Formats: sequence, C-alpha cells, structure tokens
Amino acid sequence: MSRRQSVVAALRRMPLASDPAVVAFLARPVNVALTVVALIMFSVAWPTLPITHRVLTVLLPVVAAFASLPIMLAWARPALGWAISVAAAVVIGIAFAPVDGWAWHVQVVHVIALLVLTTATFLRGPIRLTPVAWAVTCLVTLIGAPRTAAAGWIAGVTVLFVICVLLRVLIRSRRQLAEETELKDVAASRGAVLAERARIARDLHDVVAHRMSVVVVAAQTARYRVDGVTDTVDAEFQSIAGMAREALDEVRQMLGVLRVDDDAAPQAPTPGVADIDRLIEATRSAGVPIDYAVTGRDTPVPETVGVVAYRIVQEGLANAARHAPSAPVSVAVDVSPTAVSVTVRNGPGDVVTADPHPAGGHGIPGMEERAHAVGGSVEAAPDGRGGFRVAAVLPSRPPLAAITAGR
Repeated sequence: MSRRQSVVAALRRMPLASDPAVVAFLARPVNVALTVVALIMFSVAWPTLPITHRVLTVLLPVVAAFASLPIMLAWARPALGWAISVAAAVVIGIAFAPVDGWAWHVQVVHVIALLVLTTATFLRGPIRLTPVAWAVTCLVTLIGAPRTAAAGWIAGVTVLFVICVLLRVLIRSRRQLAEETELKDVAASRGAVLAERARIARDLHDVVAHRMSVVVVAAQTARYRVDGVTDTVDAEFQSIAGMAREALDEVRQMLGVLRVDDDAAPQAPTPGVADIDRLIEATRSAGVPIDYAVTGRDTPVPETVGVVAYRIVQEGLANAARHAPSAPVSVAVDVSPTAVSVTVRNGPGDVVTADPHPAGGHGIPGMEERAHAVGGSVEAAPDGRGGFRVAAVLPSRPPLAAITAGR
C-alpha cells in the first residue's frame, strides 16, 4: 500500500468518516491531498505561534487550527474556506498582539493559507464573489501587513485577481466553443442519418414499391389479358391483388417514416390484434387451411403490444406457407388483462427444406426482437410431432425499460 493510500485509509477510519458528506469529500484525491497539507501546516503553526503572537497556551491549537485548516476547503468549498480564513485573520489580529519584532498581524502559515484560498476563490468560487474577495483581501492585507510591504502585497493580489478572471473567461469561452462544436457535430451526424434514411427510402421505393404495384396491376387485369380465366381464377387473382395492395400500403407507411425525422414522423395506423382476423382471411383465401381461435377479443391491448402480436402471427403464417405449404395451420390468440398469448402451429406436411429466397432466415430472430422490445418472449421450435410451433407471451403493460431497450 502506498503512502497516500495509507493516509486515506487512516482518515476514513476516523469517527467522522462515516458521515456521507465526509465520505464524498474524501472520495476526491485532491481533497485528501489538501487535508494532508492542512495537517502539516497545523503541525507547523502550533509550535511557532508563540514566536509571533502572545497567545495563551490553552488556545494555541485553536488559533493554529483557524490559521491552517481552512486550506482543506480550497477545492471543495473555496469561498467558505476563504471566508473562515479572513474572519480568523481579523479576529487573531485584534485579539492577540504580535511579539516584538513581528510586523504582521498573523503568522506566516496564515498568510500562505489566505493566499491559497484567495486564489482558489478567484478561480473556482462564484463569479459574483470574486470582486468582493479581491476587495476584502486587499483590505485585510492593508491592515495586517507591514506598512512598507502593504502596497506591494495589494498590487500582487490585484494582479492575481486579473489573471484568474482572465483564465476563467478563457476557460468559459473554450468550454462554450467545445459545446457549440459538439452541437454542430451532432447536427451534422443527424443530417447524415436523415440523408441515409432518405436514400434507403428511395431505394426501397424503387425496388419494392414499384414491383408490388406491377403485381397489383397484373393481378387485377389478368382476366382481360388472359383468355379462359374463370370466375374462380379471377377471384384468386383479386385476392392476390388485395394482399399486394395491403403490403404496398405498409411499405409506403414505412417509407414515410424513413423519409422524415423522428419528431415529425406521421402517425400512420398500425395493425393490432383486431386486424388478425383480416390477416387470417387473406391467408385462407390464398389456399392455406387455418384453424383460428381468439379469446378476450374485447380486452383493450396497448398499440405497441398489438402490433407485435400481429407481426408474430403474420411471420408465423408466412413461414408455415413457405416451408410446409400443404400442412394445416392453427392460430390461437388469448387476450387477458395481463398478457397476450399467441400460438401459431403447423402440422406435418410437404416440408420445403430449401428456402427459395437465400436472403431469408431473419423471421424467427425478428419475432424475438419484437417480443423482447415489449418485455415478452417467443419460443419457436419443432413440436415433436412433425410440425412446427411458435408461441409468444407479451405483457399487456410492457415495462418502460423494455420498450426503451428495444428501440
């Protein structure tokens, strides 16, 4: 253990060290160093005080303490330490006469402590107090210093005051410049993010929205372009067009959010638990056999939880249709005052082992991320009977910490 650590440990074992204010004071190394300096100055002031002033023996430690110990506050509370030192200098100069041959009203230790505390007050004290500190210090110096040296000490205190004020102005201007530079950097970064979002929106619009628009038009005009289209086939084409339009609307909503800032983003309607019925019917019309059951339909669900439940069902149906197109699918949604439970299960069927879309594979992680964002959980695994099961539990009142962490 180093010498400084030994001193800190010894100070913290003192009875007052259990006080929170004392603990906070000793937590800073600079305060500990100033405390050590003050104790050293106290050990010098006590035995030398009889050489400079006529003080009763019983009062020697008290006078020495007021002369030296205020320097402990030079960093933490400089204005308070300076006020104590000035008051002590006035009282000592009035109450105790100097020994013959000593021209100062206070001893050398007190002069050093007062000079250090005055400098600290100029640099760290309230800015409105610095002129008062300068004036009072000059007055105390004029009264307590020898007449031949008073003018020089006052000039020195004045120069010290001017230098400290200029340093404070310089530091403040540098700090303001750094803050303004940081604000400009943040604004530039924000502009770059918005520009990137706008670029992504344009690319998505070109790649996705335009092609889906073509799908909608092709499905709606199939009966006019292709001979022999029956009513059943035409209904199938119209169903495809309807699902494509819904997907196109969702893509456009997302693009709208990407194109503007977060604070100005339009509040586009988001799907919820009530929209799962429409999703089930659209998927059934595409030829997927679905057994659907919902309980607690009238129970209110927060919008953030409702959209997560909808997306999990949507992704579960998409995965079932992609990987096991001939398998029956069951969807169960249970809404209670405390949680929303979603289960999507597909039975064994003609499982497609090769994903025709190599860029896929993000469905289950996406469901997990959405669920975790509202404080819920998702389990996606084979059900042991040749099928696959996705089960999610979402709290009806998601914790704020989970929502913040999921953004």
